[in-house]
Amino acid sequence: MQNAQQAKLKGRWLVLADLPAVMALLADEALTQAAGLTLAPDPALRQWAVSNWLQERYLWGLWAGVQLVGVIATFPLAEAEWALGYLLAPAWQGHGLMTAAVATFLRTNPTLALVAQVATTNRASQRVLEHNGFQRQKQGTVFTYRRGQE
Repeated sequence: MQNAQQAKLKGRWLVLADLPAVMALLADEALTQAAGLTLAPDPALRQWAVSNWLQERYLWGLWAGVQLVGVIATFPLAEAEWALGYLLAPAWQGHGLMTAAVATFLRTNPTLALVAQVATTNRASQRVLEHNGFQRQKQGTVFTYRRGQE
C-alpha cells in the first residue's frame, strides 16, 4: 500500500495559480497547528501571505492527481540557512509518505542548509527528519534538527 500511495504523489514547486489549492489545505486548522504553522486569523491577510510565499517560491506541493495533499515549505533564516516545515493531509499520514517526499525534496535541492523545529510530542515528524539525515541539535519543548552547513 505504501509504495502504491508514494507512486500516486508528485511533487513540484507551487505557483500563484495553486493558491486556491493551498488555501483549501491550510483551512484545516488542526493540521496547521500540528505542523506548528501559525497563520493570520484574517482570511484576506492569510491569502496575501500565502500569495507572497508562492511568488517567492517557498512552497513545494505534494499532489495526488489534481488534489494538493501536502506542502513542504522553506523560508530564509540567515544568509545560508533555511527553515524547513511540512504538513500532510490526515488521510495521507502514517504511511511514510512525508519521509519519502522530504527525501525527494532534498535530492531536488541538495545545497540547501536546513533547520527544522519540531515539538517534542510530534514523534512522527521527528522520524521524518531523522530518516532524512537531520541531526538533533537542541532539546527542550521543541527539538531543533539541522542538515547541511553549520
